[in-house]
Amino acid sequence: MRRPVHLIIIFLLILSIIGGLFYYQYWQIQKTSAILPIKETKIIIKEKEVPEEDIQSEDLTLKAENLMTETEQLIIKTQEFLEAKESEKLLIEEAVKEAQNRSNDIKSLYMTEFVASSEDFTARQIRENITNILEKSELNGLVIDVKETSGLSLPFSLKTFINNLKEDNVWVIARIVVFRDCSLIENNSELYLKTKEAEIWRDWSGECWLDPSSLTTHDYLIELSKKVIDFGFDELQFDYIRFPSDGDLEDIVYPFYDKEMSKSKVIQEFSLKLSQELKSYQPEIILSVDLFGYVATQFNAFSIGQRLSDFSDNFDYISFMLYPSHFYGGFIVEEDLKRGLPALNFPYQSEDPDQVVSNRPYEIISRSIFSALDYLSLFESKAKIRPWLQGFNLSYDVDRGILYNAEKIQAQFKAAEESGASGWMIWNSANIYSEKIFQKEK
Repeated sequence: MRRPVHLIIIFLLILSIIGGLFYYQYWQIQKTSAILPIKETKIIIKEKEVPEEDIQSEDLTLKAENLMTETEQLIIKTQEFLEAKESEKLLIEEAVKEAQNRSNDIKSLYMTEFVASSEDFTARQIRENITNILEKSELNGLVIDVKETSGLSLPFSLKTFINNLKEDNVWVIARIVVFRDCSLIENNSELYLKTKEAEIWRDWSGECWLDPSSLTTHDYLIELSKKVIDFGFDELQFDYIRFPSDGDLEDIVYPFYDKEMSKSKVIQEFSLKLSQELKSYQPEIILSVDLFGYVATQFNAFSIGQRLSDFSDNFDYISFMLYPSHFYGGFIVEEDLKRGLPALNFPYQSEDPDQVVSNRPYEIISRSIFSALDYLSLFESKAKIRPWLQGFNLSYDVDRGILYNAEKIQAQFKAAEESGASGWMIWNSANIYSEKIFQKEK
């Protein structure tokens, strides 16, 4: 193998030093000879003695030889060290490439941490049903909650479960709820959003929020994420990586956010820091982020600090929550000249039930993904899209006769696959899934 240039430079410098020592010794000898007085020559016959300058020269030569040997050994060790580092670098690159390839077409279900780790009878039944579906279908991934608003939960039983999943080649994703967190109130209440009356502020669901601008909060979340990596998950998926979207927003008092920086900039800087530190900690870890469905077509949600472009370089996968029943403002996209597709405008309510957004799963999924892919291409983003799809019934839709049965769920699968998504995930908060929906085609 060709030695690096800097090794050759080191070797030449050492040779220069050795040469300098020889030259200096020679100059000293010449100088001494030049100032010695000329004496009358007397012939004296005696036993030959070795001149002192020859002894010094021999000593210097021996030292030089020793130095050369040590230098060669140093060069060899340095070369071995560099080759080991290069080998380590190649192994890391291979691990990163393998993780990217394996994560590229994940089709996954969602599971709560309780179902994943509890020995409760109902939890075990649901867990067994999901593992059976994984074994008998094309599904190859599972998203598991590890941090909800109550904080991080990594019980030993969960470790056993994910190890079993990985033995079956199931891609295991850890879902982490970010700023929506109530777990630190007792000891770190200063990190939380407050009301104008100095009480802990809560959203409409009664949950509290950490200030997204707090550097202490950032460190807490990053260290927490490292623990999840060490636990053995293949991928970390971050949800609620934003400012609050509901509740009495006018009553919020931020302990750290001073409004001099935009909310989007706050989220962007945290996302960058999170990505850099976790990729440095374990280069092959895959990172993904959950975004509201409408961000796929509108690209920005300034009120909560989410801009699609800010996530494009910090995460491997962007997961829009494309639940047709949750497009409360309807679904509007312009004409797609590139693909020859018409403009769409599906309202949330209509006298014609066939035209409401909930009844148009294929169009909602496909046009959202097309829109997001086109937008991300403007930034030459490497991020891929793996959307969340609807696997549940919304009570309002049920009342008007709209059910998310096998037909509608499979329409979403088809839309995601035909529009260029890199896999998909099905959300059902109760973890109730029908095996028939996911049966492999014969």
